[in-house]
Amino acid sequence: MRDHALPIRPLVALVAIAGISSQSSAHANLAFAGIPDVTIDYYLVDGADAMAVRRAIDAARPTDAHDGRRVDALSSWDLRWSWPRTRRGGCDLAAATIRYKATVRMPQLAATARLTAAERADWDRYAAALARHEAGHVRYTYRHRGDILAAIRRATCRTADAAAQAALATLDAYHVAYDRETAHGTKDGASFPAS
Repeated sequence: MRDHALPIRPLVALVAIAGISSQSSAHANLAFAGIPDVTIDYYLVDGADAMAVRRAIDAARPTDAHDGRRVDALSSWDLRWSWPRTRRGGCDLAAATIRYKATVRMPQLAATARLTAAERADWDRYAAALARHEAGHVRYTYRHRGDILAAIRRATCRTADAAAQAALATLDAYHVAYDRETAHGTKDGASFPAS
């Protein structure tokens, strides 16, 4: 579940909003620890039981542009690269830089949701698995952003942008395969209620 988003929202702190369950925030804080510039964009879900919460998720969840599937959570990133110009109008690809930001859209259970203790435990398991899956996308992209810089630095001024786009396409291919293998995280426990 990934997409390239331009422009991306500014970085915000990972905090629970008043009246919203903080469990989702806690799971996200753990899953995304050590990855800078990640914004969690929660969509609020509520209901009288697990199936009502599932319907709320289904109504609000985003669509993955890569396969057209509606998914419970979606990660996107903004990777921007640049390099300085030389005095003679050329480019200094050795001095290329890349900026990285990510946004993750995922559900957060409203404090007003009326789940049983067992359903709440199921939600906590689901929220943790969903955060881990999305962190897998975000962490991979963050760790491999240097692949784009390496491609730029191996290119010429004329081919540098195309080289960066090709490296980005390789990252995208990883994410498509990751989602296919995990069924968008459901094989790793990111399903609610549990089947």
